Amino acid sequence: GEASYLLYRICRGIWGSSVDKDVLSQDDIEKFCNSIPKQEQRPVRLIRNDWVKRKQQISKFYLEMFNNASEKITIMCSYFLPGRLFRKRLSQAVKRGVKTRIILAGPSDVMMAKHAERYLYDWLLKNNIEIYEYQKTVLHAKIAVYDSQWMTVGSYNVNNISAYASLELNAEVKNRDVAIYSENELEQIITNDCKKITPENYTSSTNFWRRVWQHTCYEFINNVLNLFTFYFRQE
Repeated sequence: GEASYLLYRICRGIWGSSVDKDVLSQDDIEKFCNSIPKQEQRPVRLIRNDWVKRKQQISKFYLEMFNNASEKITIMCSYFLPGRLFRKRLSQAVKRGVKTRIILAGPSDVMMAKHAERYLYDWLLKNNIEIYEYQKTVLHAKIAVYDSQWMTVGSYNVNNISAYASLELNAEVKNRDVAIYSENELEQIITNDCKKITPENYTSSTNFWRRVWQHTCYEFINNVLNLFTFYFRQE
């Protein structure tokens, strides 16, 4: 619908297209929208994190989700290294009784990042946040759903690079049908394609030296992220 035209304009703006005339016009989009049956239409909002234009709409969506959720939150993302504020809001949501689940990569194409991520498992488990590792392939999906009402999907990862220094674009949908459909799909993935990380199997698979290595990876990547995003966090 209309969001596709906005997406088209955003992409042209980012890439600085040299084409003088738009391939698509607003009239083209309106004709397409009018051809979609009313019962199939859903409201969509495009949200961005763009350090050039000082936009942090996706980060704000996640913080609002942590603040406003009353029943359940499900997040799937490939590189999960939340900063202090995100961790604080996550733990506050759990303390309110919000069931919170995180689907993360099992196999990874960036093993140092995966070891750093696993260093946070102890914190997640202590805060009663459920962890699932996706087993089928390397995970690249980024989606979040809460309370069977809201969902967002796009390029945003829960880490400081996405929050402060990348150009990220997500679609936000407030619609019960879409949210429930997304929750059901994630439920199937959890059931069929994931391994649940429990305090027992996490402890049994992690010895002292592995924990030291995970901590080293976490500190290294965290420091690199902080260094890389320091300027943008001051703005």
